[in-house]
Order: sequence, then structure tokens, then C-alpha cells
Amino acid sequence: MRLVFAYIDPGAGSLIIQALIAAVVSVPFFFRNAIRSTIGRLRRKPAEGSGGASGSITPEDAGAKPTAAE
Repeated sequence: MRLVFAYIDPGAGSLIIQALIAAVVSVPFFFRNAIRSTIGRLRRKPAEGSGGASGSITPEDAGAKPTAAE
């Protein structure tokens, strides 16, 4: 039987723990745009029966009154 003396002093142990915590905390910041877009896609539900209309009247709509700028 061979003896193996593996020892991590408190300084090295705290350095390893600090690196692990920093990695866990930094991942959401690094991927925040991807996370936001994924969550936005999951929360967004298509409006039923709207046919893609937003409900607002634009000048291109038939029967819309012209604005003063036109």
C-alpha cells in the first residue's frame, strides 16, 4: 500500500471556493441576452384570432383619418 499525502492548505482551499463562486455568479451575466430572449419567447403567447394586428390604427389602414402632418 502506497501512502499519498494530499493536503490543501486553507489559503488554497479558499481560493478554489472563491473561483467556483465567481464562476457560478458570472455565468448569468455572460449569457444574459440569451437567457432574456429565451425567457421572453417562453412567456410570449400568440394572440388568438388577432391575425397579427396590433389593434392600433395606422395611416396605411383603410378608412384611417389623415393626420395634420400629411
